[in-house]
Amino acid sequence: MSYVDTVPVPGMLHAPRNRSPRENAPAFEADNIQVEQIEADAWDRLAAGFVDVNQEQTHCFSAARWGAGRLEHAVVRKGDAVLGGALVIVLPIPGTGSSMSLIKWGPLWRRPGIPADANRLRQVLTALKDEYANRRRHYLSIHPHADPVCGQMTEEILQDLDFSASWSLRDPDRYLVNVALTPEELKKSLSQKWRYNLKKSQANDLEISLVSSDEGLTRFMNLYREMLDRKRFFDSSAIDTLPALMRAKTASFRPEVVIVSHHGEPTAGAVIDVSGERAVYLYGATDERALGLKAGYAMHWWIAERLCNNPDIRWYDLGGKDGDSGLHQFKKGFVGKQGKILPTPPSFEYAPSRWARSLGRTVYALRDAKAGVEHAIYRTRQMLGQ
Repeated sequence: MSYVDTVPVPGMLHAPRNRSPRENAPAFEADNIQVEQIEADAWDRLAAGFVDVNQEQTHCFSAARWGAGRLEHAVVRKGDAVLGGALVIVLPIPGTGSSMSLIKWGPLWRRPGIPADANRLRQVLTALKDEYANRRRHYLSIHPHADPVCGQMTEEILQDLDFSASWSLRDPDRYLVNVALTPEELKKSLSQKWRYNLKKSQANDLEISLVSSDEGLTRFMNLYREMLDRKRFFDSSAIDTLPALMRAKTASFRPEVVIVSHHGEPTAGAVIDVSGERAVYLYGATDERALGLKAGYAMHWWIAERLCNNPDIRWYDLGGKDGDSGLHQFKKGFVGKQGKILPTPPSFEYAPSRWARSLGRTVYALRDAKAGVEHAIYRTRQMLGQ
């Protein structure tokens, strides 16, 4: 029996702390299925046992991104078995006495060596819905991952459970390289132009290596800040969470840093999450020499070859294209014939009342408006040379 099947889970709490009287009632329980809260460290140890784990579902990342006081770690059990669970971001809506509960790129429910079971996923989603929306009266928003294996299944089950598709990303496509192939098979999958550029990059005397966390983070952030200054990007990423991730107690959640050097000086770098069956390209950085050296081709191929030799990793997620046609061509060629380009699903919402639904949608609208204003201010400052 694996760790995720054992009970009780270390750090288990019987009810969330610092909640209203309604929320201090016994947690959801039906048909021997229970939702219980566990402590942060116990959650990260548990989450590491699921193949669909990703940084948004880890405490070490989400605490740095959202603040630890906003997080809950909900475990769904049936009898003595852990079915799955989710890291839930709980955001009180000021002046209303109500809250939003957000599950980003979750829930977790798939385990190594066990075929994906739609009934298991349905039980996990039903339990989370009943706990957060029906019992605690929260506006519940679930943001599924773009998943080549279970994406359609997840959307269908959410709709069956009366969740409604809500907002979508403006540029939803994600690019997934199939690293379950051998390196030879993957190279055949690449587009002809990508192979051509890779060959040219490999003739440029580039040195590529993994660099230890502290040294790697320093080198990467130097490149990253230089790139931001040079290209004058509007950076809305979560890169400020990297120091916390590098110190994660759960070793598998610490990202890997890849540095590409030319004549002893870093010219490109990448930060990769390798915590689940999907390795994720979190952040990249280049200096002004990288384009001419085609360093991106050599770096990503080096990463992909390494992932092909890791039997626990199935996909290399390159992220999106951010409206950049050049980035689209690069990633499409790398995905090749055997990979996948998938749209990120919309978020799905469930609210126990029209009032809760209206509040939740208003908060999202205000968030989008704020982001638009911040971006417009940034662009204006660029134009004015500030």
